[in-house]
Amino acid sequence: MRIVIHPAYQGLRDFISQLPRIFDSEGETIYEGRNTVKRFRRDGGEWIVKRYRRPNWIQKLAYSTFRKSKAERAYLYAWMLHDRGICTPEGVAYIEQRENGLLADSYFVSTACNDPMAYTLLNRNQFGDKDLADNLAAYFVELHEKGFLHGDLNLENVLYRRLPNGCFHFTVIDTNRSVFKDLPSRRVCLDNLKRVSHNREVLSYIVARYAAIRKWEVEKCVRTVLAALDKFEKRREMKRRFKKRAGIG
Repeated sequence: MRIVIHPAYQGLRDFISQLPRIFDSEGETIYEGRNTVKRFRRDGGEWIVKRYRRPNWIQKLAYSTFRKSKAERAYLYAWMLHDRGICTPEGVAYIEQRENGLLADSYFVSTACNDPMAYTLLNRNQFGDKDLADNLAAYFVELHEKGFLHGDLNLENVLYRRLPNGCFHFTVIDTNRSVFKDLPSRRVCLDNLKRVSHNREVLSYIVARYAAIRKWEVEKCVRTVLAALDKFEKRREMKRRFKKRAGIG
C-alpha cells in the first residue's frame, strides 16, 4: 500500500493509514455512485475522503505502469491550483492499494469546503439568479486565462459563497481529470464550457456573458457551445444504450 501525505498534515498519519480498513463502516456518506465520498471528523478537523471506483483491467495496467492514478492526480492538482491562485480544498493525502502488482483501490483525502454548489441556484425550474451567473462567467474566464481547464466543468463542481460586500467566492472540486494548458485557444475554451449546464437557458446566458467579457462574437460562441453540448449528449446516450445491450453495469 502506498500512502503519500502532505508535510503540513503528517499529524493525520494514524487516521489516514486506517482509511482502507474503516472507510466502509465509518464516516458520513455524502455521495455514492461511481465513486464514494465520505466526511470524517477526526483530530479536531473535518476531512473529505473519496474512494474511486475500482479500475477495469485496462485501466489497472495503465495506472500501474505509465499513468498516475485518479487519486494521485487529485492530490497533485489541488496544489497546482493553489499555486495558480485558484481555490480548491487542500490536498491532504492519497492512498493506493495494489493486488498482484496492479492498482485496486485508491483514496484521495482533502480538507472540507461546505459551501453550496452553484447548481442549486442555477438549475431550478426558473432561472433567476443572474447575478451569480454573471460572476460565474467572469470566474470561468479567470480559470481559462490562468490555463486551467476543468475536466468536468459543471455547476455541481463549483461551490460558491456570497461575501458581505456582495461579491462571490468560488471553489472548484473534482479536478482529477483536468488539464493545465498555457493560453488555451478559443476553440478549447468554448468546448470546456459545454457541460456547465444541460439547461440551455442557463448555459446560453453564461456563455454569452463569458464571450462578452473576452470580446468574442457572442452569438457565434453560444451556437458553438450549444452544438458541442448536443454532440456530447448524443454520444452519451449512444454509450448508455450500448452498455444496456451489452449488459454492462
